[in-house]
Amino acid sequence: MLSLVVMMGLHVSLASEPAALASPEASRGVPAPAQVAVEPAPTPATQAKTDATPAAAPAAAAPAAKPDPAKTEAKPEAKPEAKPDAKTEEAKKPAANPPATLAELKEQYPTIKATQKDDGTFVIDEKFAVTGKGTKDNPYVVTWEHLVSVSELYDPKRGQKKLPDRVMFLDGAYVTITGYVAFPLYVAEPKELLCMLNQWDGCCIGVPPTPYDAIEVKLKESATKEQRMTTFGTVSGKMFVKPYLVGDWLVGLYLMEEASMGKPKPSNAGT
Repeated sequence: MLSLVVMMGLHVSLASEPAALASPEASRGVPAPAQVAVEPAPTPATQAKTDATPAAAPAAAAPAAKPDPAKTEAKPEAKPEAKPDAKTEEAKKPAANPPATLAELKEQYPTIKATQKDDGTFVIDEKFAVTGKGTKDNPYVVTWEHLVSVSELYDPKRGQKKLPDRVMFLDGAYVTITGYVAFPLYVAEPKELLCMLNQWDGCCIGVPPTPYDAIEVKLKESATKEQRMTTFGTVSGKMFVKPYLVGDWLVGLYLMEEASMGKPKPSNAGT
C-alpha cells in the first residue's frame, strides 16, 4: 500500500513539471529558442485577388501659381535711341562742290569777309588771295600766311574754340600749296610727309612746326627716290581742317589726302 502511495506521488510530481523534464536546456538555465512566425504561402485565389486590386492613383500635380501683376516689378520702358539732327550732321559735312563764285561763298559761309576779282580770285579779309576753283582739276592755291592767320582767332587753350570761316571754306576742297617737306626716316617707300612753312628735318636742322604752319600729307602713291631726297616742293590734294586736341592743347589742324607731289624745287625757292 505504501509503495502504491509513493508511486502515485511520483506520478503527480512528474505531471506537474513536464517542461523541466522535456527540456534539458531549461534545467540548465539556457533560454529556449524563440519561435518564428511563418507566414503561410498565398493560395492561387488570394494571389488573383491581390492582382485585381487597382494601384493607387498618383496625386494630381498642383497647378502652377500665377504671378501677381501687382507684385511684379515694373520694368522701365526702353527709350528710343536719340538720333543726331539731320540739319546738324549736314552742317558738319563739307560742301559737295566748293564755292566758285562770291555768291556761293557767302551763301555757304555767311560770316566770311571776301571779295572776288574779275579773274575769279577770292580775296579773303582784304589780304589773302585764293585762286582756283577748289576742284581736283583746278584746286585752290593758298598761302601759308592765310593758314597761319587762324592762330589769331582759334586758340583752344585761351578759350577761342570756333574756327573762322576764312579757312573753313577750304575744308573738303582740293588745295595746292608750296613749302618745305620732310619724310619719315627709315621708310623705303614713304606715303606720308609733312609740308611746312619753315624747314625742319625732324631733329636738328630748322624750326619745329606748329599746328598752324604744317600740313600732314598722305600721298596717293609712294614717293620716288628723287622726291625723298628733296626738302622743298609743291603738294596738291584734298584739304581737311580737323583740329586734334589733347585737353585744350592743339596738336594738329590741317590734313591733306589723295595727295600728289610736284617736281622737286630748289630749297631757296621761297614760300
